[in-house]
Amino acid sequence: MVDSLLVYDGSNPAFRAAAATVTCRLSNVRPIRWESKSVQQILEAQFNAHPFVFALIEDETIYVGAATIRRILEEYNAAKPLVETLEGLYPVVSGPFGRVVHGREPADINGSFSLKPAAEKQLVSLRQRQEIPVEATDTENTDSEGDESDSHDMPNENDV
Repeated sequence: MVDSLLVYDGSNPAFRAAAATVTCRLSNVRPIRWESKSVQQILEAQFNAHPFVFALIEDETIYVGAATIRRILEEYNAAKPLVETLEGLYPVVSGPFGRVVHGREPADINGSFSLKPAAEKQLVSLRQRQEIPVEATDTENTDSEGDESDSHDMPNENDV
């Protein structure tokens, strides 16, 4: 299964919580911090720079700035007037908000762009869900009396 990625500023706990809240109901969207090395490589490949952006990477498209707001709200089936209002506010509010909260303005990039092949190449490992194998434990073979077999799990002075 291939996931879409929501790129956000992960330097602030409030933004981490917001990203988790936004993505928790969208099973195909995972949050990923702007600060991560992987995101920086993608941005470099896509824009030949490391712009400070709020973005959604979906299929072969990267939505940036106001377009990200639109796309996420569309995923939530938000009413069209709400989508249009918030999309229109983003370019106006993001600069002052960025200066106050982040200490810098987001890059002046808004819109949707086809991913360049070099950026897509950087996404391969990020988009794949990792399956973690789970082994069943034998719950019937528990001994409540405790025996010396448990003692080997604890390090002793010879293990140091």
